[in-house]
Amino acid sequence: MPRSGLLLLSAWLLFCGLILIAGSRPVQADTALLATVESANNGTLTVRVEGLDGPLRDNVLAALELNRFSGKAAPEESRLRWLHNDAPRQISEALQPFGYYQPVIKSTLERTADGWEARYHIEPGPPLTIDTVDVEILGEGKDDPVFQKLLAKVPLVHGQILDQAQYEQFKQNLESLATERGYFKARLVEHAIQVNLQTHQATIRLHYDTGPRYRFGAIAFQQDVLSLKLLERYPQFKAGDPYDANQLLKLQSDLGNTPYFSQVQVNAPPDEATDTTPVAVELEPGKSNKYSAGLGYGTDTGVRGKLKMEQRRINREGHHAEEELLVSSIKSSLGAKYMIPGKNPTTDEYALTAAYINQNYEQQDYELGSLGGSWQQQDGKWLKNFNLSYQYERYQAINSANSATTSSLLLIPGLNWTWIDADDRLNPSRGLLFGFELRGAATELLSDTTFAQGVLHLKGVYAFNDVSRIIARSDLGATVIDQGISSLPTSLRFFAGGDASVRGYAYNSIGPTDAAGDVIGGKNLLIASLEYEHRIWDGWSLATFVDSGDAFDGASPELKTGVGLGVRWRSPVGPVRLDFASGLDRPPGDTFRFSFSIGPDL
Repeated sequence: MPRSGLLLLSAWLLFCGLILIAGSRPVQADTALLATVESANNGTLTVRVEGLDGPLRDNVLAALELNRFSGKAAPEESRLRWLHNDAPRQISEALQPFGYYQPVIKSTLERTADGWEARYHIEPGPPLTIDTVDVEILGEGKDDPVFQKLLAKVPLVHGQILDQAQYEQFKQNLESLATERGYFKARLVEHAIQVNLQTHQATIRLHYDTGPRYRFGAIAFQQDVLSLKLLERYPQFKAGDPYDANQLLKLQSDLGNTPYFSQVQVNAPPDEATDTTPVAVELEPGKSNKYSAGLGYGTDTGVRGKLKMEQRRINREGHHAEEELLVSSIKSSLGAKYMIPGKNPTTDEYALTAAYINQNYEQQDYELGSLGGSWQQQDGKWLKNFNLSYQYERYQAINSANSATTSSLLLIPGLNWTWIDADDRLNPSRGLLFGFELRGAATELLSDTTFAQGVLHLKGVYAFNDVSRIIARSDLGATVIDQGISSLPTSLRFFAGGDASVRGYAYNSIGPTDAAGDVIGGKNLLIASLEYEHRIWDGWSLATFVDSGDAFDGASPELKTGVGLGVRWRSPVGPVRLDFASGLDRPPGDTFRFSFSIGPDL
């Protein structure tokens, strides 16, 4: 072919290629558009699981990848059918942890007017039961009573349907306990579940070698504000004792609750070479002095205010002090307290006290000044306080028509013991408080009156279930005095009525009266209360209650009763209580009385 012919042929082919390329572009765009429209019109997917309920159904739905699209736009048909075909495998695997290894699954995938419906009817089949449980603890932990206690509660027993979640949880409990108890070289020697699908039985083998138990090493305190002699009294363990993480947490909590430090960090990294855990306690001093003020309202006291000063570190031996001023419409007080840590500084303390109190309320006015000391000690669940005070009191004379006052000077030894057992001090579902106080004075011991007085406190909480509980309390008091009630200062007499006594009655409005009808207080006390509380939503509850009590001189009280309704809110500092009560015996009961209080139940 001539050269000119070849050139013409090449040009023609190039032209045709350009036309084909240009012409193909609209076709590709139209194809993509059609695919998008088709996907958008795929409709909504509905997934239905039948034949199962409870945890089995929940686990199947969670395992089904197709269920992620349920109630939403269905994926494109090819992906939809692939997921549907894979669903039986996912269902089978989801049932195996519950002991079902041979399910019968009938599945369908159909178009509907709204989109697609995937339906799975499942018969789980016969469950696998546990035939043999072979659980063994090896190493030093074999004789550890805490591990023995855990073994006694193995949730996997012969004849039980296999539950792999319980098996995995038990393994985690073993490993957590080993870490907590200091078995840092612990390992699973054997852990397996052998399944026999012909007999529908499973064999569990779990052998756990704890290895050696580490021991506490030397304890080092990093600080420069307190003496080492004092700090060494805080740990409840010593170098060489078996490791226990709870002891470290307690040490950190105890030091953090002192007034001395703003931050506490306790570290005990394992030393594999020596099988010990040296303890490093890093302490950051807090401010030496603290000042605080508060303003509040109490339905017994009215508006009240508080000013407080604290000297947190007077010396390197941990002595500290505080002064507090309280002012309200009925009573004001000024007090000072100097505290010295005891043998166990976490719970034991010596204190020197001074106080001035001025009460101006009805005909119960008095003015009191006192000096004293106390020793407090924790003995198991008992909190024991022994005290001695020397007090001078000026008070309203009984049966005085011209508001005359009299005075009293008393040296009063006393004790106050309290025992508490509760699952939660702030909001217990089960708990019991028992306490008693004893005090007295004698004319032979720097006092102008001889008397003996005792008070008994009882309070119990019992929950029937997660939403309802009852709270019962009682206070009993008795006084023996040789010179009559007129020689007993107002601050030592018993009164009833108020937020913490008999609701529906004003503060200190129940008790013996004088010739003018004014309540003057009595020698004895009897108070009882029963309350039912029902939770309605989250931390909110409704309560109904009945209180009854009297302060009296003789052997037979004339009980006054109040009833009411209340609202409770579980706050971080304890229940907030709002009560509306009515006194059934008038006078002095109120037709309607509002009460407000905050604090722990026990």
